[in-house]
Amino acid sequence: MAVTVSVKPDVKVSRLEVIIRIPMCIILGIILYIMSIIVGILWVINIITSLILAKRVAAGFTAKVIEWMTKIMAYLYLVTDERPPFLPSF
Repeated sequence: MAVTVSVKPDVKVSRLEVIIRIPMCIILGIILYIMSIIVGILWVINIITSLILAKRVAAGFTAKVIEWMTKIMAYLYLVTDERPPFLPSF
């Protein structure tokens, strides 16, 4: 499964958008922390099932969370003004 992320960098920056980014990134950071804990648990389950059954469990979920995390980082580092969703799209 390939993970692709496309980001359109903007040259002009909206000042209001930069101010809104701070509380939004705090909220997204809390959600991202919870999602990272879930992905960590799934990682351990994936290792066990890969060794025993030779199958991956929840690889799609992990890929979507990584894609969503990348969009948040692009937004946080002022690469784009496109707001990321509050939850990854499954």
